[in-house]
Amino acid sequence: MKKLTMLFLLIAGCIQAIAQQPYCCTTPGKVLTYTQYDAKGKETSTTQQIYKEVSGSDGNYDITIETKVKIGRRENSAETVMKVRDGNVQLTMGGNDVEVTASNPELLNIPVELSVGQQLPLGDLEMKAGPLKVTSKITENEVIESEELTTPAGTFECFVVKQTSTGRVMGITTETITKTWYARGIGTVKTETYTNGNLASSSLLTEMSE
Repeated sequence: MKKLTMLFLLIAGCIQAIAQQPYCCTTPGKVLTYTQYDAKGKETSTTQQIYKEVSGSDGNYDITIETKVKIGRRENSAETVMKVRDGNVQLTMGGNDVEVTASNPELLNIPVELSVGQQLPLGDLEMKAGPLKVTSKITENEVIESEELTTPAGTFECFVVKQTSTGRVMGITTETITKTWYARGIGTVKTETYTNGNLASSSLLTEMSE
């Protein structure tokens, strides 16, 4: 269940400019490395997003990403395809291992323009991975602030999106608040996840390479 939830958050983070530069990476060969932490700040895993193929220009791209999640000695990988149209980012997953569907397709978009106070779409998300299923109802989705954020990977100008959702995993219902820091040309820089009001986990961009 933890593996499925982690994949869901990572995918959401991917979907989740200067001119028309979108809130995702469009540089082929770029590798973004994230470190995940538990509620007490202890490292639990690392994730690499490898931008294998990027085609297009002028705000319109097709991007293939290989995501590798390492937990201890175990490593899992999955491939994701994103479409960027006029600067807006849309996740288009539908492989054999993971399937994501949304009641409102706009839930899978990150607009090319963000501003503090902006209200983003609401609706339902469902992710299936084999026999497991995660359902989530998005009840709040708002850009709450802008912030200059410094991590081991550099300093980034970010917008912070707060998303509140009620989800069911294996019959258990929880309320989750996710705060995501987005930077142009990169995508997700930091994520904090709160369950029933308490910090449950976080993720931070800790390395970039090409």
